[in-house]
Amino acid sequence: MIQVKVFDEQHEDDLTDSLNEFLAELDEKDVLSVQLATSHFSVIPEQLYSFSGMIVYRIKSAEAGNLNAGGDDDE
Repeated sequence: MIQVKVFDEQHEDDLTDSLNEFLAELDEKDVLSVQLATSHFSVIPEQLYSFSGMIVYRIKSAEAGNLNAGGDDDE
């Protein structure tokens, strides 16, 4: 089964930490893709940044309940 995990952080170091923590749970051969994106917008007087990442990975059906494959736990 193919799954995705999406991350969104306000700081690039936080995104790095989140991605690395999740990747540590996976077997290297099961990671299919890691994608990154940044966005920037202004809400006067501030500039806001969003750093996003997505991991596409393979799991065995029995493992589907072990990994958080959807949503963000913080919300």
